[in-house]
Amino acid sequence: MATKIPFNTDKWGPLDAKYPLKGEVQDGGASLKHISVGGTDWWRTTGRHSMDGPVHGFWHEVGGGIEVSVELTVDPKVQYDQATLFLYVSPTQWVKAGIEFDDGALWNGAVVCNPYSDWSKTKRRPADSARYTISYSDNLVQIYLGDDMIRQVKWFGPTRNNDADKGTEGQDKVFVGVMSCSPKAGGADITWRDFTLKQSA
Repeated sequence: MATKIPFNTDKWGPLDAKYPLKGEVQDGGASLKHISVGGTDWWRTTGRHSMDGPVHGFWHEVGGGIEVSVELTVDPKVQYDQATLFLYVSPTQWVKAGIEFDDGALWNGAVVCNPYSDWSKTKRRPADSARYTISYSDNLVQIYLGDDMIRQVKWFGPTRNNDADKGTEGQDKVFVGVMSCSPKAGGADITWRDFTLKQSA
């Protein structure tokens, strides 16, 4: 069974203290409201490595696998404004899943970095769920929109044949939480609600 993790507990904090996510906890801890910061992003290619989008969350043991989930809404201002659910293994392995504004429309998007960013997106429809879920185990990541799986990557994690690195925390822990970024001007109005975590046996 999934456990709700209120945003007003001591568990929460920044992935990187240089880039804190400044927001207002509301509804007794159920929701977190935030205005995105311009000039921020999470994106990795051979020529670019951006990791300055504020990430708010906590380290957690993977065990047999974990599943994190959140509902989110975003009122964007400019192209590439985004609000996401986030899972971080290392600087070269991470996942963001959520809503992005591009070409004048909202998109359901997912980026899996392993070790470079691979972006997939589908245009949001009025009936689409607001809940995104990332399921992670040692060799598999799955991303859901509502009950529908929209992305799956097998053998996600450290390998010997690329520059992927399992990070300083080791393979037993990952950082899970929420992330916003605005590569351009910023100012998007974002709300995350009802963050949950489920641990596999």
